[in-house]
Amino acid sequence: MPSPAGPLAAPARAATAVSLTAVAAVVAVEVTVGWGDLAWLPLVAGLLLGLPHGAVDHLAPGSRLPRPALVALGYAAVAAAGWLLFRAAPGPGLLVFVLVATWHFGTGETAFADLRAGRPVHRQATASAVLGALVLLVPLARGTHEAAPVVAAVVPGSSGVLPAAVVATVLVTVLPAAAALAAERLLAGRWLEAAEVAALLVLVLVVPPFAAFGVWFGCWHAVRHVARLVAADPANADDLARGRLGAPLRRFAAAAALPTLAVLAVLALLWPAAGGWRGSLATALPVLAALTLPHALVVARLDRTARRDPPPGTAPAAPARRRERRPT
Repeated sequence: MPSPAGPLAAPARAATAVSLTAVAAVVAVEVTVGWGDLAWLPLVAGLLLGLPHGAVDHLAPGSRLPRPALVALGYAAVAAAGWLLFRAAPGPGLLVFVLVATWHFGTGETAFADLRAGRPVHRQATASAVLGALVLLVPLARGTHEAAPVVAAVVPGSSGVLPAAVVATVLVTVLPAAAALAAERLLAGRWLEAAEVAALLVLVLVVPPFAAFGVWFGCWHAVRHVARLVAADPANADDLARGRLGAPLRRFAAAAALPTLAVLAVLALLWPAAGGWRGSLATALPVLAALTLPHALVVARLDRTARRDPPPGTAPAAPARRRERRPT
């Protein structure tokens, strides 16, 4: 399988190792002793670990515009609109958040796989939809009763439990589609990608739903996005060319520190009045959803940039030939 020839090589290897190790560890705990009442720990830990990955969106290629103040203002405006939507219409707001997050997770995974393999980034609508649904919709469907108190708190007047028909539709649609995607990757000789889809299938089927999502978000999705940002920063070029990750990660941590601390401060203020981790999650969810909307837009722009500027060592996809009409 081809590998990236440029600065992404070392970050991609590290992110892949972290992702697969974390999934193996959480599955091993469930199989051996079971998470039991501690299943919330991987969820909370994953959410906290994943916070910094969206804290440096202003540094992403394609978002560096001549007037950074306008970028920040636009980011804040989209986040505020998302929060207001959640407050005014919690049900539709939650649905929009789930759909946006599903697409964001899926497209992020397919883009990372293309870049890691040294391929130009392509739109993969079906694969993105399947992967996003696998890591978000399947845990929601499997854990509908566990998630019910959180959903009911977010959407007043609802039971928080997904209808049985919705649960069945998600499971009988997404799980076979994910298995088919793994088989397709395997037959195409994309061994690592096939193994990763299989690992995610095991994760969402074996591990408690909340724990599974926490591991996915904090130790898979977030670290892969960080790998892309670290590789895209020109200040890291010399270190990455020598295979050094320490200094690039320290630069990322420094850039992400203040935005991450600001979000943590808000969440810390919400925690005491929330009454436990479920109440805290319900209180924090509108805030996290509001931040997800502009973040997803920034990453979509990052993907468009990657499609326009292929990774080193690859050639851009040839444009489709326009069929000429023969004279009659």
